[in-house]
Amino acid sequence: MHSDRAHTGHEASAAQCGPPVLLTTLRRLFGPDGSSPLLCRMRYAADDPYAVAVDLFGDLDMDVCVTWVVARDLLAWGTRRPSGEGDFRIWPSYRRTGEPACLCFSLIRPEGHVTFEADLADVRHWLDATYALVPSGTEHRMIDWDTLTAQWLDRM
Repeated sequence: MHSDRAHTGHEASAAQCGPPVLLTTLRRLFGPDGSSPLLCRMRYAADDPYAVAVDLFGDLDMDVCVTWVVARDLLAWGTRRPSGEGDFRIWPSYRRTGEPACLCFSLIRPEGHVTFEADLADVRHWLDATYALVPSGTEHRMIDWDTLTAQWLDRM
C-alpha cells in the first residue's frame, strides 16, 4: 500500500495524521489488454461520515480523475460478503493458500462496466481507520444539521 502522507502503513487516526486516505493500485479485470493497473485513492472525511470517495486516476500524474462516492458501510460489508446493487457491486475474493485475498468491485453504467480488484487487507485496514475516526452508529453526530437544512432551504 502507498500513502499520500510521508509514513507507510494504514492510517491509524485523524488526530495523528488527518482524515484517512488510502492510495493503492487496482488491477482492472477482464479488460481488452488483460489485467491492467490503475491508481486509486480512497478518501474519508468526518464531515461526510456515511460516504467514501473512490478516485480512479487515468494517468500517473493524477491529472485525469473519475470519482465514485459510495456508502462506507457498503464498502465494509463488501469486504466480507457480496454486497451492493445497481451501479456499485463489491465482494471479497479468496485465492489459494499463500496468495493474498482480493477485494473485487464493479462499476456499472449504461455505457458499460468495469471490474477491479484491490488488496483486501489494505482496504480493511483503511476502513478500520475510518471507523476509529467515526465509529459505526455515531455518524449522525458528525453532521451539522442546521447548515445542511439551510442549504436545502436555499435551493427551494
